[in-house]
Amino acid sequence: MGIPRLIKPSNGLFLAAALGAALLLFLPAPDGVTPGAMRAAAVMVLAIGMWATNVVPSYYGALIFLFASMVLAVAPARVVFSGFAAGAMWLVFGGMVIGAGVKRVGLDERVVRAFLRHFPNSYLPIIFGVFWASASLGFVIPSAAGRVALLVPIMMALAERLGFQHRSKGQTGLVLAGTFGTMVPAFGILSANVPNMGLYGGAESVYGIQLAYGQYLFLNYPVLGIGALILYPLLIWALFRATPRPKDGAEDIKPWGAADRRLLIIVLAALVLWFTDTVHGVAPAWVALGAALICVLPRLGVLPVKVLAEDLNYGPILYLAGIIGLGAVATDAGVGTLIAENMLAVVDLQPGRDFWNYYAMTGVGAVVGIFTTMPAQPAIMVPMAGSIADAAGWPLISVLMTAVPTWMMMLFPYQGPPIVLALAIGDLRVGWVMKMLFGYFILSALVILPLHYQWGRLLGYFGAA
Repeated sequence: MGIPRLIKPSNGLFLAAALGAALLLFLPAPDGVTPGAMRAAAVMVLAIGMWATNVVPSYYGALIFLFASMVLAVAPARVVFSGFAAGAMWLVFGGMVIGAGVKRVGLDERVVRAFLRHFPNSYLPIIFGVFWASASLGFVIPSAAGRVALLVPIMMALAERLGFQHRSKGQTGLVLAGTFGTMVPAFGILSANVPNMGLYGGAESVYGIQLAYGQYLFLNYPVLGIGALILYPLLIWALFRATPRPKDGAEDIKPWGAADRRLLIIVLAALVLWFTDTVHGVAPAWVALGAALICVLPRLGVLPVKVLAEDLNYGPILYLAGIIGLGAVATDAGVGTLIAENMLAVVDLQPGRDFWNYYAMTGVGAVVGIFTTMPAQPAIMVPMAGSIADAAGWPLISVLMTAVPTWMMMLFPYQGPPIVLALAIGDLRVGWVMKMLFGYFILSALVILPLHYQWGRLLGYFGAA
């Protein structure tokens, strides 16, 4: 007899989240907590419960979050719907259109053929090759969502060439290698991901500290970046290993046509503009949107304009808008700050307990990231860094830098918008992705964090001033 649907673990977790949301909504607010914060927390817990358990489609959960936030007046409309004005959303949209163009003209197949010429038909070296090649893009393209939008169609074409079925473990491993390869090591590169730039901007605006590219890279990449380059491919291989059965590659590939050349020019131009954004000042999101518009431009583009109305899946757009809105609501209503303050009171930071202080700060940051998502986490933690530094007896820069390892320790896909995009484009199983995230969370806590602490101590961080 099968397990009744209502007592499956995912449904049980959602019911617990729904009960918690109801209690937050109807119980009186404790001293020092406003009723508005209680309502916001209730809506957030409900949304996180839906997204973490996938009891409803993620985009439907996002719509429920937006609706409940407005009906319960947890924040102004400009805050609740801020995701639709966020550059990240338009970067994802542009990336999806570019990815559709890559698929339409067969550019993904050309890249796959070139890749396979340099790697053996064995799963482990292919995973390492994909992960490392994807990681290199973090030094060139400043947004993980844009990189993921380009990589996932190529990874799916590679999986097909290697004989992996759709939604199989082999295909999933390749898509995850491309996604996490271009996202996780890049947290060690200052200009490569949204949370990094949030930390950079917050440190400058709140404390007048300008983080240096080389200083940031030298502290974070040797352990956090290189550790991911080694451990993540091994973890992906352990969870999703499969035997490639390459298809016969002897069939002729189409010669380069006008559409291929036009798309290549569009992609290369976008790459150049992404790489030089500090020179021309145009944000990566608007570069992606412009490239997408050219892709569907009559005569000059490579896609019919009806693709925008008929072929694109707008579910990820709604999901991402909800996620960004959740982070904005958490900040506006003070929920993220409330969680962080209460956790910091519990962990009891003290001068002289440097190893404990390091783990406590990263733990608090990781928990805050669950409720606010990682892109919004710096907006909560950076303003608190001064008081944390006083309590621990650390220099302010050391406290600010403890945020970086927390971004690599995500437990749920919704915490990282690039993962949301990969889930949508790659049609991945949420449960499999969560299993991998949980595995790397454990590896990070046991291996990466202690090594990063020792490396930081060697450089003069993570200890008394």
